[in-house]
Amino acid sequence: MPQSGLAFGKRIAAAIGKGLLKMADNMVQLVNVVKDFGSFKAVKNISLDIKQGEFLTLLGPSGCGKTTTLRMIAGFEEPTSGRILLEGRPVEDKQPHERNVNTVFQNYALFPHMNVYHNIAFGLVMKNVPKAEVSRKVGEAIALVQLTGFEKRMPDQLSGGQCQRVAIARAIVNSPKVLLLDEPLGALDLKLRKQMQVELKHLQKRLGITFVYVTHDQEEALTMSDRIAVMNRGVIEQIGTPDQIYERPETRFVAGFIGETNLFEGVVGAIDGRYVLVDFENGRVPVVDRDLRVGDAVYLAVRPERIRCGFDREEHGPVLRGWFKERIYAGSVLKTIVSLPNSQEVVVNEMAGQTPSELLEEGKEIYLSWDPEHAVVMKARQEGPEAALAPLRLRV
Repeated sequence: MPQSGLAFGKRIAAAIGKGLLKMADNMVQLVNVVKDFGSFKAVKNISLDIKQGEFLTLLGPSGCGKTTTLRMIAGFEEPTSGRILLEGRPVEDKQPHERNVNTVFQNYALFPHMNVYHNIAFGLVMKNVPKAEVSRKVGEAIALVQLTGFEKRMPDQLSGGQCQRVAIARAIVNSPKVLLLDEPLGALDLKLRKQMQVELKHLQKRLGITFVYVTHDQEEALTMSDRIAVMNRGVIEQIGTPDQIYERPETRFVAGFIGETNLFEGVVGAIDGRYVLVDFENGRVPVVDRDLRVGDAVYLAVRPERIRCGFDREEHGPVLRGWFKERIYAGSVLKTIVSLPNSQEVVVNEMAGQTPSELLEEGKEIYLSWDPEHAVVMKARQEGPEAALAPLRLRV
């Protein structure tokens, strides 16, 4: 990275560090925030602490309230009730330009009649920053987003990825305390989107700015975030690190929404030491005890990559009997679809480079197994109506 861009990143981090916050302190706090649009409740009494320097993602399907939450932090929407604090100070009555928060939108929102330099400089010029300082800051921001030499180009002469870099440079040039990003990569093609995911995360680490990122893309959230808040129907279903969200989902919705999942419904039939034995239509399987009692209705989630399939029944651990249906080649992954006696389909993911032990014919008997520690069990009665959108089958 050019030296000027590196120096700019260090100066922003230093400017943030001059505040009263330590890294462990909260930069943004939402306390019992509610947002109603007439009779429609878009956000339902959410509370959330976002640490200084953290990359936090609001993840969820369309209409879950994530963008409304972001707009309330930015000041574009007022909460119906609740408090929003930046650096410990309430900001509900402050205008967007008074919050030291900048926003990057999916459509870039660049001025079509201005070149790259003047798009980035706009905010500084409006604040009457001296010309020499504007030139220095804009030059450093351009270097940081790797657009040196593009200063005189117009937006219609740039690619989607370059336009996004300009929008980011414009958002960081005045050293905001918080950068809000509303699906900023949604308009890019898959290859460029993956490239920009890496670049955004590296940029955030260099700057030390708190990023609050909105997306419906699970892979995007898992790749970039320090923590993820999964939203559904206006509530936060779970907050945690990417591995916590993926490996230990706490609700049926999270288990079904994040990645690929095999979900089963069952009832606790017995407790045997550290294991709980769950009965469902296709048999009885052991899971690690999570404060369950006999008779509890539960959901059981097992990731496709955690399941083993073979032609011989294993002596230990959970075993399900089914029949081979098909294999699907998906690039690096080979998906084996197995039909259970109740017609539920289970998917097993294996590396595509692994050669199957033999060619399978549809209807051939096959056994499925996994380690009990790799199954996640959730009480069904704790799910409530918010779980209604969670699928009970794997998305293939």
